[in-house]
Amino acid sequence: METGPGVDRPGAGRRWVLIETGGNQRYIFGSNRLRHVVGASQLVHDVGTAWVREATDRLGLSPDSSVMAVSGKALLLVDSAEAGRAIVREVTGRALREAPGMRVTGAVGPAFDPTDDGAHEPARAEAYRRHAAIRAARPDPLVRDRVFPWHRLCRDSGLPAAGLEVYGEGEEPVPASAGMLARSRARDRAQRRLREKLGEQLATVVPVHLDVLRHSGWVAVVHADGNGVGRIFHRFNEHVARVEGVAQTSLAGSAQYQRAVSVELDTATWQAVRDAVAQLVADRADEDMSGRLLPIVIGGDDVTVACDAALAVPFVQAYAAAFARRTAAQPQLSAITEAATGHVGLTASAGIAVVKSHHPFATAYGLAEALTVSAKRFTSTGRPLAAFDFHVAHTSTLRELAELREYVHLDDGTAVARHAGPYLLDPAEQLPAELRHRSVELLDELDRGLDSDGWLSGVQAHALREAADRNLAEYRRQLELLVSRIHHRDRARELLDVQSDRFLRLFDVLHLRGLRLEAPARSAAETEPTPVGGAR
Repeated sequence: METGPGVDRPGAGRRWVLIETGGNQRYIFGSNRLRHVVGASQLVHDVGTAWVREATDRLGLSPDSSVMAVSGKALLLVDSAEAGRAIVREVTGRALREAPGMRVTGAVGPAFDPTDDGAHEPARAEAYRRHAAIRAARPDPLVRDRVFPWHRLCRDSGLPAAGLEVYGEGEEPVPASAGMLARSRARDRAQRRLREKLGEQLATVVPVHLDVLRHSGWVAVVHADGNGVGRIFHRFNEHVARVEGVAQTSLAGSAQYQRAVSVELDTATWQAVRDAVAQLVADRADEDMSGRLLPIVIGGDDVTVACDAALAVPFVQAYAAAFARRTAAQPQLSAITEAATGHVGLTASAGIAVVKSHHPFATAYGLAEALTVSAKRFTSTGRPLAAFDFHVAHTSTLRELAELREYVHLDDGTAVARHAGPYLLDPAEQLPAELRHRSVELLDELDRGLDSDGWLSGVQAHALREAADRNLAEYRRQLELLVSRIHHRDRARELLDVQSDRFLRLFDVLHLRGLRLEAPARSAAETEPTPVGGAR
């Protein structure tokens, strides 16, 4: 255990202690088996919550010492460097024993006078600086598990095996590393937590066996993230002072608001997830929704789920609306948000990577994360807009998002993008005029036009797509032939014509229409144990 560089001033005072996991994406998505992914997420959650709380209890520290305790991160106030080192030692030592391969770093900040309202924020900034320096200097966890020729290797991680694990009934045990065994041990605890959070009625959407996610042939990895959350915590004390109407925030006031905002943000995110799942279940009352959606990461403003691909867009739409509503209803979170951004409540954006069931999970998640970044770039009156972007992977190997979004150059030299996203989730009339063509309402309207009683048949849609493959002139001739036969010609032309930035919304509609919940779902006996990546 290390406490970082620097020499502390002599004398009594308080100290900040920061404990945080690192490389979470690599750790959580380092296996293609859902049991390992969910178990790893649970272990990250435990570090900042249960482990820190239990460590403070064992060391006899006051419960009020915890200022922030969220998934993978804890910020505490202690009375001495010795107490700070002790709690860091407790938590990091437990990580070595119970979560091999996880990076957990702790830092103890310098002493400061708690009665000086101008001292606690520079001390907190120094604790963060020390933490970053310690994390950067630490060797990679992989060096702990050196591989030698006589080692038997874990099938999922390539690290030395520490035991055997069985993945399916009647199958032979396979070698598993200590890290993978720890993840598997945590999966039942993760499932219990998910069921408690969702409630018994909604928990049926979670697979009974975490390795078996029901789907209709395509699986979606959805990553959602709050917009502008960083602005809340940047200059946090200034926002608190503005809310409180004071010139400078006291240590007690700052700690109280940090504690409340972190709890309220986590609460609002979970409420939004429950609201979204409830809406999915209500909208599909005639469908069997059991085992079709698995929350993987829900913490702070981050949400990652794996689900039947047909549920991905409806989930994102419902979640974004609920997140805005739920964050606005949290008293201290909404007050700080208004002070930081000028708006009450937060918005959320998401990325959806649609893949076949055995696509590598880490790659699909990486794409979903890149799509989230793509979706977060639109603002209106200074407020980030809720949006989503998606990609359906028809190839077995994914490239970087920038390469996937390259324009197709046609014979006549023009270029057409095969993806119209990102799509904005606000109603079109509430969007700036220059962004209304990105409203998801237009995507939905075109999709309805393709219904059995709609104005655009599947044959006509595919004829338009084939014409676009040749050149834009041919596409427009085909479009004029189509619109001459329908009543709402101007609206059809608006929905189907090439937009100003040369994309065809039709391509996205055809992609999404291929993802249907009504397709026969495989039974648990027929479904592969790991729906995203990996094999038996």
